[in-house]
Amino acid sequence: MVSDLHDDELPGDGLPRRDLDVSYLGRRLKAQKRWLIGPALVCFVVSAVAVNLIAPRYTAETKVLIQSQEAYFTRLGNADTQAQPLPDDEAVQSQVQLVSSRDLARQAIKALDLKGNPEFDPLANGVGPVSRLLILLGLQRDPLGTPSEERILPNYFDRLTVFPVTKSRVLTIEFESRDADLAARAANTVASLYLDVQSSAKREAAHTAAESLRGLVADLRTRSAEAEAKAQAFRSESGLLLGANNNSLSSQQLTDMTTQLAQARSTEAEAQARAKLIRDMVRAGRITEVPDVANNDLIRRLSEQRAALQAEAALQGRTLLPGHPRMQELTAQLANIDAQLRTVAEKVVRGLDSDARIAQGRVDNLTTAINTQKDAVGAAGPDQVKLGELDLNARLLKDQLEFNTSKYQEALARENAGSNPADARIISRAVAPQLPSFPKKLPIITIMTIAGALLSLGILIARELLSGRAFARSDRGVSLPISLPEEFPARFAEEPALKPTFDPRAEPDAVVAATDSAMMRPARSSDPIGVLVDELAALKQPEQALRVLVLDVGLSARSNTVAVRLGRALSRSSRTIAVDLASAAGRIATPHGEMTGTAKGDGLAELLDGRASFAEVIHRDSQSRLHLIQAGVLPASGADLETDQEGIANVLDALAETYDHVLMSGIGASGVFAGLLAQEHTDVLVLASDESVGATRRDACRAILGLDEFDDLPVLTVELAGDAVELVSHGEAA
Repeated sequence: MVSDLHDDELPGDGLPRRDLDVSYLGRRLKAQKRWLIGPALVCFVVSAVAVNLIAPRYTAETKVLIQSQEAYFTRLGNADTQAQPLPDDEAVQSQVQLVSSRDLARQAIKALDLKGNPEFDPLANGVGPVSRLLILLGLQRDPLGTPSEERILPNYFDRLTVFPVTKSRVLTIEFESRDADLAARAANTVASLYLDVQSSAKREAAHTAAESLRGLVADLRTRSAEAEAKAQAFRSESGLLLGANNNSLSSQQLTDMTTQLAQARSTEAEAQARAKLIRDMVRAGRITEVPDVANNDLIRRLSEQRAALQAEAALQGRTLLPGHPRMQELTAQLANIDAQLRTVAEKVVRGLDSDARIAQGRVDNLTTAINTQKDAVGAAGPDQVKLGELDLNARLLKDQLEFNTSKYQEALARENAGSNPADARIISRAVAPQLPSFPKKLPIITIMTIAGALLSLGILIARELLSGRAFARSDRGVSLPISLPEEFPARFAEEPALKPTFDPRAEPDAVVAATDSAMMRPARSSDPIGVLVDELAALKQPEQALRVLVLDVGLSARSNTVAVRLGRALSRSSRTIAVDLASAAGRIATPHGEMTGTAKGDGLAELLDGRASFAEVIHRDSQSRLHLIQAGVLPASGADLETDQEGIANVLDALAETYDHVLMSGIGASGVFAGLLAQEHTDVLVLASDESVGATRRDACRAILGLDEFDDLPVLTVELAGDAVELVSHGEAA
């Protein structure tokens, strides 16, 4: 908890805190404004002259889009331009390195004829005396022993800038020169050379591919011919000659026999079906309806005769009876014609039966032949498999030969082509700039002027801060007199308050010396408070804080008065703090703020409740070095902080780690809380009584506090009615 105390709020050396006097600092700067304006004007003039004397430089810019330029007429083979992947960021950065390469730089130096240009060639104006001295000392390389291109390369690269445009595939090529036309020409030349380098790289790649494919194609051609010859020789030896559709003769014969067998079976079935149909129609007397019979010329003539006889019989039947010779003759003729028709139909049926038997015989023969051919084909199976392997090998070699031959022809075409499209194109050519890129006159003059003003301002402020004149001491509050009882001697009230006065413009060391001499005055031994100080000094142990509890014995709350007066006296030679316990005891006492002129603020109640820190509750007496902790305001809930004994103990222990004297006051000599403080957290007990309380009452107070078992606790009694300060032992009257 002690860490919450800030340096400017802890006792330290006891001096008033020094604050920055901003108004004084402003007055000093205003008085020395010539030291602000003067350097600014000097910087303005110097920068204006410098930017006009410096030779201007011009920057030209060319932009190149990285994109495949393959078109329908330049695309070889089955390559698809749309399927080619677009360059990524790494590819774009690689192109930046290509544009910045030394090989391309040498070509650009030759194309631009930079040799002998004083801006780029160090030997254009000869070697100066300074350079000669550096060369003799070995600090500089002799340009005479360096090739011209190598001499120019450093200056060339200093003026060349290549970078990609963010989130795009565009390269920006910038070139800087004192000559605007040269800058534009150089930027365009570098871009053109970059495209030429890409085209040359494609031609070189095509040449390398053609050289590698030439031997491969020759080897594949030989191997393919050997494989074809081997397959043909095996085919001749095994009798597996090829027929139609690249099939062997045996397989082709088997296929043909199978086709003929199917046709024979179809013919047999058709003949049998027709014979059965005609036989059934003959039995039914429908001979003329049979297609094969109806198409016969004999049947056609017999049918006509039969129709004529039927017509004549019908005509004669109207006048003649059936028994008439003429009618019998007609009937006999009709029967003869029907017999002839039946005979012709039976011949047709017998012919169809013969065709069916012939077809059946053919089927049997073809079946036998097919079975025989199957056996022959099966016997030739291993040879066929081996022949298939030989054919497959020959076919693969032939395909490889065709593919590599095509690639070889494409590579030759690329190699022999006059130009190959580069994978980039210029989208913006540089033109001679009208305005120089360096120096930027207005920004440089403005920045230099502001920098000069700020530098002089910083120097002036630093001088005032280092001298200490920019700081002023701040005293909190206004010195207010302390209201003492009438029983106190007049010299108590007449004791002057310790208010060191100093000139804010004085030196800090002088102020410290004056303040220390005023505050370190020894206490007067004839003074009652001085007697208390002497007694406490005798009781204090070295390197340990002395905790003093001042209790009220009389009817009036006098403990705070005694504590403040005692604290002021002790603070002259030691670090002292006074704690008002009125809020912790739930008792109304004279607050420290009213006696010390300290502004109202957070106090012990807020500290124990967690609403404030040590740095916020520790205040300083306006008349001395004494530090104060006021009583504070109890929480709105009305909780009594007397119950938070552990919190109060922690606060007192933390203060004892920092201060030499801890004075506690604001409570009466009764109750459990006062007894606990006196027994556990008190080194010296001071009873503040008035005239109306005698020795009997004081003894009773000691008994109430439970001090019967604390014989080693010193008890001092202060009677406010007189001048005497009496030290009494436990159990004795004052």
